[in-house]
Amino acid sequence: MRIETDADKRFYDRAAEILGVEHRYLPFPHHKRTRWNNRKPGSGRFPDRGLVRLFGGRVQVALHRPRPVHRWFDSREEALRFLEEISRPRAG
Repeated sequence: MRIETDADKRFYDRAAEILGVEHRYLPFPHHKRTRWNNRKPGSGRFPDRGLVRLFGGRVQVALHRPRPVHRWFDSREEALRFLEEISRPRAG
């Protein structure tokens, strides 16, 4: 069983900051995930952007803005670097 931590909240807060949106951290309210309690939306949903979700040590990024992308990363740091890269204004 994985317990959410302050590090999770900091990760989601940093992702929201990079994406330039508000984010409300919603810790998982149950002691374990089951088929029936895993349906509630939680942290990782970014309005008008998409999803950035923690799954153990991996991170799923599924965005439609600032550009469409669906990728998995092996670390939080790698995912945040990618978000910074795609969120930079393009020169032109």
